[in-house]
Amino acid sequence: MSNFSFIDKKNIKNSNFLLDESESHHVASVLRLKENSYLTLTDGKGSVYYAIINEINKKNVKGKILKKENLLFDQSYYVHLAIPLIKNSRFKIACEKSVELGINELTPIKFDKSVKSSINHNKILHSIRSACKQSMRAYFPKLNKLTSFQEWYDSDAVNIVCIIESKATILDKLDVIKDGLSKNNKINLIVGPEGDFSRKEKKFINEKNFIKVNLGGTILRSETAILSLVSIINELLINND
Repeated sequence: MSNFSFIDKKNIKNSNFLLDESESHHVASVLRLKENSYLTLTDGKGSVYYAIINEINKKNVKGKILKKENLLFDQSYYVHLAIPLIKNSRFKIACEKSVELGINELTPIKFDKSVKSSINHNKILHSIRSACKQSMRAYFPKLNKLTSFQEWYDSDAVNIVCIIESKATILDKLDVIKDGLSKNNKINLIVGPEGDFSRKEKKFINEKNFIKVNLGGTILRSETAILSLVSIINELLINND
């Protein structure tokens, strides 16, 4: 289990830190750390703090910052993932695991065939923070508000869609993706909802010249497709960087 916790910068004063109640409960009850235990903290914006605990209980953890390190964001591409409104448990899996895989920005999307019409923004933030701590990410992804497919689209990005009708794999389209990244390092990734894209949404995909790919011969659940898509993109781009 990762010994990594979130700290709001406002709770660091003169090299002393104070964790909020939620983080304190996690450190005391889940990590089961004690006084004089070492702890690694992050503000989610690239700063990492190496600290020691002086006082600890389930509501308050206090201590001293021993060292601060500012990490550079050195990834050569930026991934903006759209997650369709799917069932809560599956949305949580897609959110947490895609964050662990390193996405940089996340936008919940309401499609024409979405099974839901709203989300709990705070719960998603909690899932993102939890995943970042698990994977020891010092840069937390940006979470946007619920929006439509058309509003999410970015004409300047490399827009990649996973769609059943496509005959091409991501590897088949790798040269096209890399060519697009030479002009703009942002990748927009999108997978459809459980009921697939509507006719209107497919028309939009074609009009905007999305890079259309598939993930093999079987029909995947949305959350499975999302994690496969992010993983393959990472593997191909890192190995071809």
